[in-house]
Amino acid sequence: MQGDLDRYPVAESGEFVEKVPIIDVGAIVRDANSGEAARAVDEIARACREWGFFQVVNHDVPAELIGKTWSQTRWFFEQPMQTKESLLRTRDNPWGYYNNELTKNQRDKKEVFDFTTDATDPIYDAENRWPANDNFRVTMRAYRDACTDLGLSLLQAFCVGLDLPADYMRSDFASKHTGFIRLNYYPVKDPMASSDVPHLPVADLGVHHHTDAGALTVLMQDDVGGLQVFKDGYWHNVSPVPGAFVINTGDMMQVWSNDYYQAAVHRVLAMDAADRYSIPFFFNPSAPTVVSPLTTVVSDERPSRYSEILWSEFRGKRTDGDYADYGPEVQISQYRI
Repeated sequence: MQGDLDRYPVAESGEFVEKVPIIDVGAIVRDANSGEAARAVDEIARACREWGFFQVVNHDVPAELIGKTWSQTRWFFEQPMQTKESLLRTRDNPWGYYNNELTKNQRDKKEVFDFTTDATDPIYDAENRWPANDNFRVTMRAYRDACTDLGLSLLQAFCVGLDLPADYMRSDFASKHTGFIRLNYYPVKDPMASSDVPHLPVADLGVHHHTDAGALTVLMQDDVGGLQVFKDGYWHNVSPVPGAFVINTGDMMQVWSNDYYQAAVHRVLAMDAADRYSIPFFFNPSAPTVVSPLTTVVSDERPSRYSEILWSEFRGKRTDGDYADYGPEVQISQYRI
């Protein structure tokens, strides 16, 4: 991939929809080791190799909880700017509201609200900050926990697809993961248009092209559309599928798999006709996890392609780049051997 990726053309949607699988993960949620789950595991492994993402149905996240999560998300972003900015994130505490985020040092046209696991997080030594709404807090915690359960099931499938025991990486995630939920709001009106806060003047995309830093992402998107993935010289629209989650592979999974699984390069278009919402859950390992290619994907013919990455350090540098321009954004290419 050379030059400015955002200048590449957008492909016809039909071809993309036919190639990218919508996978029934019901059997994986029940038991990723079962014979019934084998077909879905194979489909996931193929999608991770060829695209870096796929969509899942029968994921076991209750429809009622999903509905409440959407409702509370819209409630939050409808609050007055002064109320939202009372929860404004800082470089020291990344949890809360933000409307001046950068991706690769380019400003995104969006508002976000981030929260992680309960108690003090081990990377930033900071705690979640919540609006004064018990229903919001209870709903978001419940949704985070449901996504964690789904993430653990998908992680098992990823492991089996690499000829590893299903629970091989569970200890890096189960009780001490550093995953977080992001509520995204992509308004038609630029949220910084009338702000006196220093900001880059242009926000020409909702999110500029990037890969996600962690292991995998569980994304719920509304029916507006705007998510695109880059492959083979084209941007491909990821059309919303009712009841499905979009799953994509992150940087750490690409490293663990020694490039067998690909972290998907993706972006979100700026909204010009209708507001858009999406809710990604970024499933990340525990802070002290050291990431390097796994034993089953390293051989004399295919030696390790990456040096060791301390997750807490990598994640901290990536978050700094989201908050402000502190130099080039950290990438796994910097660890390539």
